[in-house]
Amino acid sequence: MTESRKFRVLIVEDSKTQADIIRHYLTQEGYETEWVDSPASAFEVLDHTFFDLILTDIVMPGMDGYTFCHMLRKDPRFSTIPIIFVTQLSDPADIIRGLCCGANNFIIKPVRRDQLIREISLIAKSKAPPLTARSVDSDRISFIYEGHEYSISSSREDLLRILMSIYQTAALKNSELEQTTRELNEFTSHLEELVEERTQALSVTNEIVEHLLMQRTDLITRIGHDLKTPLTPLYAFLPYLFQKETDDEKKEILSLLVKDVTVLKHLVERILKLSHITLDSFSDMKTSADIHLISLEVLGNHSYLLDQKGITVKNYVRPRTCIRMSHFHAMTVMENLISNAIMYNKDNGTITLTCEYEGKKQVLCVEDTGIGLTKDQTGRVFDDFYKADESRHDHSAHGLGLAIVRRIIALYGGTVSVKSPGTGCGSTFQVFLPDTNTMSENPSPHEGGFHG
Repeated sequence: MTESRKFRVLIVEDSKTQADIIRHYLTQEGYETEWVDSPASAFEVLDHTFFDLILTDIVMPGMDGYTFCHMLRKDPRFSTIPIIFVTQLSDPADIIRGLCCGANNFIIKPVRRDQLIREISLIAKSKAPPLTARSVDSDRISFIYEGHEYSISSSREDLLRILMSIYQTAALKNSELEQTTRELNEFTSHLEELVEERTQALSVTNEIVEHLLMQRTDLITRIGHDLKTPLTPLYAFLPYLFQKETDDEKKEILSLLVKDVTVLKHLVERILKLSHITLDSFSDMKTSADIHLISLEVLGNHSYLLDQKGITVKNYVRPRTCIRMSHFHAMTVMENLISNAIMYNKDNGTITLTCEYEGKKQVLCVEDTGIGLTKDQTGRVFDDFYKADESRHDHSAHGLGLAIVRRIIALYGGTVSVKSPGTGCGSTFQVFLPDTNTMSENPSPHEGGFHG
């Protein structure tokens, strides 16, 4: 690896321990390295030694990494040297600030050997023009984030490299989340068996289960927030790159990335919702929501998918029909029920919405003409992470939507059930809520009011 041995890397890191780890990884791959503990020392070394790449921390005493990067980019002697931030900072604002300073990429600590070597290899093999040639207007991105306007002059290649690095970090955290969830589910199942076998110790066991569930909620919440951090710049920049890209092969790759990032974002949002659905999330148990208006809003949000699959929606929910539920929770329930009916429906199928009274209970129904359910599936479809159709390999379904519905409805004193004649015969989801004296009686569905 003669070319790699000639590739010189300057490491700017105030922590000797961190610097030693990085130098160890790079030395094993044949790279030449030199370490300094401050930007000031880096400038002294750069005055008499050429480097192909600079790895720098951001948070350092004296001059920080942003200022260091900005000064390098202003100096004609060093402006073309690629710069990678190696830092614990992962907030979207930090990443955006680094891009504005002229950084080529980010590596989040703790440093993983494979990621470090991969990113350095990409830069070592890159044939991109020097940084000084990036200031053309066509490559400049201007946008507003959290009330502040930013302007980035990085090339689309560098942006794509950075976003791919962030995407890989997000995918890794997602894999960790799925593994943790599987382990927790197995452990919870084991605990349930112990409860059944040892009824005499039920009270003690219940305390253990409650503690574990609290830990699970906390863990899922923390991992969910960790996932949201790298997903934010991905979700913001990928559509821009897709629109600007003219190369068909790159455009196809960006299209797949946009799809996967969108799916991952929705998964994180559903996981966070699921972990926070408790009695503490209720501010007013007597609040009500107009389910007719909510159904129209949700259907409008899914109009593209409805048109794409040729699905007809029969909306029999009368105007001013209210249910005893907060607007947020009612919107969440309808979003999950309708999106489930669309996802598992057949092309040119039908979705029927009703809301009526059965005795003293209010019944909300979402019926589809989709793939249907077996008897076993109807008993499991509301379980966390359960998917009725395991043949779906696009990971667009995560088995969380119906679990969220079940938890919300239970906290309002209601129940949710599903009926299906069998596979290929469609499904009907029914939400049963207690009647309330504060609501007027709703008439039965009428023949009309079709949507879609």
